[in-house]
Amino acid sequence: MRSITKTPTLPRRAVLAGAGGLMLSAALPTFAFGLTEGAAISFINTVMTDVHVIINSGKSEAQMLADFDGFFSKHAEVPLIAKTALGAPGRAASSSQLSAYIRAFQGYISRKYGRQFRDFIGAELNVISSRDLGAKGVLVTSKVDLPTRPDYDMDWWVIEINGRPKMFDLVIEGISMVSTERTEIGAMLESFGGDIDKMTARLNVT
Repeated sequence: MRSITKTPTLPRRAVLAGAGGLMLSAALPTFAFGLTEGAAISFINTVMTDVHVIINSGKSEAQMLADFDGFFSKHAEVPLIAKTALGAPGRAASSSQLSAYIRAFQGYISRKYGRQFRDFIGAELNVISSRDLGAKGVLVTSKVDLPTRPDYDMDWWVIEINGRPKMFDLVIEGISMVSTERTEIGAMLESFGGDIDKMTARLNVT
């Protein structure tokens, strides 16, 4: 895995790929008080190294997914992602309901995206550029070079929480994790008639 320093501009393809997730930024608070592009790139290089270690560990799928649960807990700002995905209904939830939902959501995305990361076995992941989003954080673009299919860009939206970089969104082949889960969680909650407890139970087994 190769790391680089930042390049001056972000490729147009990456800008378009990240647009779905970035549209959410208008409704979100500011994040990056002291986050630099260099710090965001260094963080994503660490993140990609951890992905590489997990997927090439030779472990069973169940063991890998357990490792990805720890990965998301360590590197992603899961509570904020979960609350953003839930949206307005979260404001009516009790603190215990919200805590249970966030725990279930972490397991859900760890399993869902952990399985997607397994497709990267044998791939080379390299940072190619970054874009300063001001108070909203930094968008870091990496290149996924797979031996059996065309390569593509993968964007990481990095924010700063309590002085530390955290991942807020991940855009894989133009699909934003946050935007996708906002739609998925909304549809799931609707299917349960707005019952957050029932949706949380479903997330625990999905």
